[in-house]
Amino acid sequence: MSRINSLIAVAVAVACFMIPLTAFSQAHDAGGHSHPNVAVDCTNLATPPWNGLAEMDRRQMSTLQQQISPLSTPEAAKAAGFMPVLGDIPGMGVHWVHAARMGDPVDVNAPDNLMFASIDGRDQLVGAAYTFYDVPDTNKPLPFDSELAKWHDHPQFAPEGQTLHMLHIWFVPSSNGPFAGLNFWLPYRTAGVAVPSSCWMADEKDSERIQIVSFGLVPPRMFGREATPADAPSPERTQMIAALDVAARDVDHDAWVAAADIFIADLSETERATVAGMLGILNLNQMSSAERDSAGIEQPHH
Repeated sequence: MSRINSLIAVAVAVACFMIPLTAFSQAHDAGGHSHPNVAVDCTNLATPPWNGLAEMDRRQMSTLQQQISPLSTPEAAKAAGFMPVLGDIPGMGVHWVHAARMGDPVDVNAPDNLMFASIDGRDQLVGAAYTFYDVPDTNKPLPFDSELAKWHDHPQFAPEGQTLHMLHIWFVPSSNGPFAGLNFWLPYRTAGVAVPSSCWMADEKDSERIQIVSFGLVPPRMFGREATPADAPSPERTQMIAALDVAARDVDHDAWVAAADIFIADLSETERATVAGMLGILNLNQMSSAERDSAGIEQPHH
């Protein structure tokens, strides 16, 4: 398990800071569409109880949440054998992994990952994940029937010839539905900023704005460096963020787009490179090996 942890930490750090623009461009196909971030029914699939899912899936989601509700704090998760291994990743929060469960068959009521994120000033259980090792073209069944429930995988964290398959489950509102690899609402909620309308994710340009603003709200310390007094938002930046918040609360699309464009234009060159790098590498890692092959994207290596 320590080998997996170190590989993940190194891979994320190197990819984000050494090849940000390449990774960002690779995560999009020739049409400019980001594979992992599929827009979902914003009325029925953006917020629990996920009414757009089949009844069986909704029951399984509800049962799962009930089963792991005793693990709703980091302290309880640690006592049950889970340990934080990935740090606070934008759009995911902190993964807490139960190493012993990773070798077991996938059990819908016993995920081997829990995900915590800071919301309202405290760490909250926001999701879970299932993982297992197998060949890339695995035929192991998914624990859910929905077409949205698709394994993504990480060949760089598995033995040669295999890959680490993974599926995320969200217990909180999600920008791209209950099984999204990345939940772009988390950085907004951590920053105390109202999230944009889920319906705006269906427009490609709006979706791109939403993602950039999301990661632009991430504090510098979450990108692997210590925050300094110079990182504190300027009064002007604070006003920009307040404008985003008001427009989202009013569900005023035009006002939000205007506020987002001003916020994005205000990002420094370093902030732009950091955001592009993190979006690029995380989007790449939310694809399956088959999707990367189909898009002509080189597979991540050890």
